[in-house]
Amino acid sequence: MATKTITPNISLISAILIHGSVEIPFFIFPAILLLVGENLFPNLGDLSWIGLGSLGTIGTLAAGLPSPLFGRLADKYHKGTLMLVSLIFAALGALIIGLFGESYLVMLLGVVLLGSSLALYHPAGLSWISTVFEDPKTQSFSSHYVRILAVHGIGGSVGSSIGPISVFFLIDILTWRNIYLIWVIPLSLLAIVFWILIGRHEPHSVEVPPISRQEEPIKGNNEIAANNFQNSILLLTFIFIITMSLTRGMINFILATFLSEVKNFEISTAALYIGLSALIGSTGQVIGGIFGDKYGEKVVLSFTAVFQAVILIGIFIFNDNLVLLLLYILLGVMNALFWPSTNSLVAKNSAKRGRAFGWVMLVANFVGALGPSIDGFLRGVDPNQYTLIFCFAIFFSICGFISFLFLKNSNTIKEKSYSI
Repeated sequence: MATKTITPNISLISAILIHGSVEIPFFIFPAILLLVGENLFPNLGDLSWIGLGSLGTIGTLAAGLPSPLFGRLADKYHKGTLMLVSLIFAALGALIIGLFGESYLVMLLGVVLLGSSLALYHPAGLSWISTVFEDPKTQSFSSHYVRILAVHGIGGSVGSSIGPISVFFLIDILTWRNIYLIWVIPLSLLAIVFWILIGRHEPHSVEVPPISRQEEPIKGNNEIAANNFQNSILLLTFIFIITMSLTRGMINFILATFLSEVKNFEISTAALYIGLSALIGSTGQVIGGIFGDKYGEKVVLSFTAVFQAVILIGIFIFNDNLVLLLLYILLGVMNALFWPSTNSLVAKNSAKRGRAFGWVMLVANFVGALGPSIDGFLRGVDPNQYTLIFCFAIFFSICGFISFLFLKNSNTIKEKSYSI
């Protein structure tokens, strides 16, 4: 079979499309949470939150637990194949939920497949992109490396917004299960087109002349010092991911229901707010990429954690519709802002990137999976309010800020760069 090389820009575009597509069905669930609860747990009242929380937790675990294994496969085998399988899993999960989602066990299987599609995609896709924008001979990174990762991240942010927005437009004419069925068609078509035109071929890395390194030399300037420095950056990065994932897992799971139950929004309107938050918030990927390249990853990550805590306080306090929409959009920006910088730090400080990104997704999703269960437990303790949920989420955001106070310099050992 004849093969062709795929240019870095084509590789990036294809990854953006797949990234967004596998996110769409996964993020429909939080927008229709109350409808699913009425269908699956009609007589359980507040106890239905335990069942809904378990679905959210298990789905998120499925997006994280297999990631190190899939990351190892991404380092060893063809990344395009794994990206294709991620699309197949997403389509299959949406199909199962759409056809048989009135059963809890079938719904559970469906969300596991949707989560697994993310676990398959992220190590392969991030490794695919981070590799093609590094010169393998000089080990130089693009001078816009964080920005490139940001553009890739936009695909995921847009996908996570399209799911809830589709609920807003379709929920009055279709059942919630039919909304999942609608998305099976484009997911399947994209899988076929991607494999025929791109996925079965090899991506082509850029090659550039080596240039001088831009950062100050590490004290000691030896391999041991370099490895220790890189390991400390990775450790702090993972601590940050843990704290932010706890916040994100708790808050994203209840955003729509919080608007419905506390702010008296219609479910469709709440879904639209969530969708707009993720859609407009996707600009955070670009902002994070630009400022990450200009000011360094540490500045971006520290700002994100602090400002997110302020936004959460505002969402809890204010009741004006326009103010809430603005705050939800800003929260979407914060949810997107930190990923380019964390992915950049991981890529620049890891020899085996597929495995490293696999561990990132494991940690982010495993910890994030605790969020829905924590929500369910806190609602059980305080059934009529969301106060405890917001207090814990704000606390975790502040912990994320504190973790990066220990990082003196976010520039990394391998930060040679070239212009593109």
